[in-house]
Amino acid sequence: MEIFELRYFIAVAQNENIHRASETLNVSPGSLSKAISRLENELSVSLFYKQGRNIRLTPEGIALKKRATQIVQLEEDAKIELSGEKGSLNVVISAEEILQTRFGVSLSETISKSYSSSRMQFLIRSEDKVIQQVLDGEAHFGILTGEVPHGLKSKTLSKVEFKTCASNKHPLFKNFAHSAKIPVDDVLKHAFVSPDSAMLGKITTMASLDGWRDDKFPRQIKYRACGLKIMEQLILKGQALGYLPDYYVNELNLVSLNVTGCPYSCHQTVKLICKDPEALGWMSRIWDKI
Repeated sequence: MEIFELRYFIAVAQNENIHRASETLNVSPGSLSKAISRLENELSVSLFYKQGRNIRLTPEGIALKKRATQIVQLEEDAKIELSGEKGSLNVVISAEEILQTRFGVSLSETISKSYSSSRMQFLIRSEDKVIQQVLDGEAHFGILTGEVPHGLKSKTLSKVEFKTCASNKHPLFKNFAHSAKIPVDDVLKHAFVSPDSAMLGKITTMASLDGWRDDKFPRQIKYRACGLKIMEQLILKGQALGYLPDYYVNELNLVSLNVTGCPYSCHQTVKLICKDPEALGWMSRIWDKI
């Protein structure tokens, strides 16, 4: 059982598709298939079920995935500990896309300053999947806005408030001075774009997917978007208003509208999670710097 075979196995297990895994690793599908076959022959078990064009882990495959992840991480940690910059480090960060764009990137900068040869993999996952990946050791770090389950360490990265936002092309921006107070009734006359899934992080159960209290102040949601880029473009072109986290509004250079008459607002606490930062030397040092 070779380390490179375990790396190949982990990639195939994560992608549940040999061709996608080959693109991730820049290794031929044939090489991946041969590595999986060697592992199966050595262990005398089947590691995957075939399911159409994709594959799924068998119970034995699930068990090996957990062990293989630990082995690969320990091997990387040993190299870093003994060889310094010569050791390779592959860091996996799991979070919703909007959290990756700010906090995932910021975390990668912190890691790169200490380990310049490190490589980052940003996984875009729902919050429940983020937690599971960190618990299973598939991700070194996770970023979330919901509750941190028992068994995980956490640190607060930021306190976030959502803002009603527009671009300078929107009629509200043109009709009201930049610092003017805008009655919520005027805001509700205009179309909004809202996500069609919880891609902005966990929101309170009383609110909508983007945190706006539609039960109290119903909006005209003309657009439902399945990705951040679509939401961005609709807002930037002045076609819609958005309700987004303050850090994201600032990064897009949008205008935060000073809405009056609405006593509700959405707040989040962004947290970094990790299973056991003391398990790996490099991770412990990064954890202490955050």
